[in-house]
Amino acid sequence: MDGDKPATPKVQTFKCLQCGSPISLRGLLQTTRVVCSRCGTVIDISDENMRIIGRFKERPTVKPAIPLGSRGAFPDGVFEAIGFMQRFITVEGVDYRWREYLLFNPFKGFRWLSEYNGHWSYIKTVMHQPRVLHIFGDGSITFKGSVFRHFQSANAKVEFVIGEFYWRVEAGQSCLVQDYVNPPQILSMERTSNEITWSLGEYVEPQEIATAFKLTTPLPARIGVGVNQPSPLVQQGESLKGLTALFLGIAISIQLISLAMSDNALVFQRNFLFNAAATEKSLVTDLFELSGRTSNVMVCTKADVNNNWLYVSMTLINDETGTAYDFGREIDYYFGSDSDGAWTEGSQTDEAILPAVPAGRYYLRIEPDGPASTRYLVSVYRDVPQWWPFLITTGLLLVLPLAVFWRRRSFEYQRWSESDHPMAKFGSGDDE
Repeated sequence: MDGDKPATPKVQTFKCLQCGSPISLRGLLQTTRVVCSRCGTVIDISDENMRIIGRFKERPTVKPAIPLGSRGAFPDGVFEAIGFMQRFITVEGVDYRWREYLLFNPFKGFRWLSEYNGHWSYIKTVMHQPRVLHIFGDGSITFKGSVFRHFQSANAKVEFVIGEFYWRVEAGQSCLVQDYVNPPQILSMERTSNEITWSLGEYVEPQEIATAFKLTTPLPARIGVGVNQPSPLVQQGESLKGLTALFLGIAISIQLISLAMSDNALVFQRNFLFNAAATEKSLVTDLFELSGRTSNVMVCTKADVNNNWLYVSMTLINDETGTAYDFGREIDYYFGSDSDGAWTEGSQTDEAILPAVPAGRYYLRIEPDGPASTRYLVSVYRDVPQWWPFLITTGLLLVLPLAVFWRRRSFEYQRWSESDHPMAKFGSGDDE
């Protein structure tokens, strides 16, 4: 028979030995204990002489989100919910509770659904033994070629159960639980005094659970980030990484071509002396040629100022058309020492760039001003390579990847905040 098709369940019914409520058995010979959903009585049915072996102190108060007896369709078959359990761990005085549903298919056996804070995992017991990796300090393990990071180790206790189970479940029963994650999978180990069990879970969206069981009531709302919840930004980040690399490559190519095509030619250079006592301080330079295509012009000024300043007003003038480009630059340089040590402020050099100057014969009109006589050097360069367009382009290209990186890290920070290995905040050092 095909285990993927709903089979007519074989159900045995009897009355609770304590309260007389009807109890249905769906696991049949594989069920060893059943818990009455009305009074919480634990009944041993492993042999024909059924007997009461315990009772939960309080009547169960948690209603399963998936009613027992419901049947859900999953990729590996149709399974029926036959048992419900709530367990908890205590960490630093705080109880953390989660819920587990035991599923049964007569041809496929048992599966589990685990729900914590609205996050669901579909779980199957595995026989393959994971291998411990000693190269990681957090005790990571490998399972079938994949690395799983250790998330948490704690003692889990049974708070109450409803329905039937294939092992001897008892109130207050505890075991050591160790969880390892590789989203969307979670690998869990449960150890009791005489048994070690490994299981592999896969994250399932709540809507898939609701659809599988055809639920009409809302499932618990998701809170925070699930232990093995896959980041929705992983695929987006990979795609964005490729596009960013492509456009960065284009930007670098354009910049290299620009550098190769730039002349960076020195067309004029001369030393001048500014006489603070002179009545006429303006001067005009000799003519110089700006050849080639319309391009930028860089005017560099270097002044011998020490704890002083020099202001230079300049005008680049086309000798044929009279077109003028006015600009002014201040050069100041100060130095000294105080209780914190030596210090400097300003610079003895300055650069001014005129972005688009047509070819032609030009000269400079210079009007210096300052409190003291100063020597200064003026140099004019034609078609100078520039980096600011490339740097701005690069910055803009990195804005979105950095935003995605920040969101991905925030997502992982929330995931690991309740683990044994919480991530450090930005600026607080390495991850813990």
